[in-house]
Amino acid sequence: MIVIQVVPKAGINAYKLLRSQVLHAAATWEFSNKAKTRLRHIQSAGYIDIANAGGVISAQIHPKDRRDHFYLAEKFMGRLVAWFEDDLVAINLQFVEPEKKKKPKAKKRR
Repeated sequence: MIVIQVVPKAGINAYKLLRSQVLHAAATWEFSNKAKTRLRHIQSAGYIDIANAGGVISAQIHPKDRRDHFYLAEKFMGRLVAWFEDDLVAINLQFVEPEKKKKPKAKKRR
């Protein structure tokens, strides 16, 4: 899984900037849930979960298929640079291993 962290300059809330931009000016991005935490690109079946951490954006890429994994990351980071270049300090990209689901233990028979 790809996790993207967006760090703004001091005194700027990147999360609020992103939500406002998507709601009012984005042509190819939209929120796909009522809480406005699931961001979707119109040309992809996957989505990006965004969360606020004190003004820092934490975004997790959830692709529908393998192609969408890198497509969503590329499009998201490109939009961040285009919209907020003067407001950001860093965009960190992390490759996180997905947690493997443990199989339930079988009950012992007596």
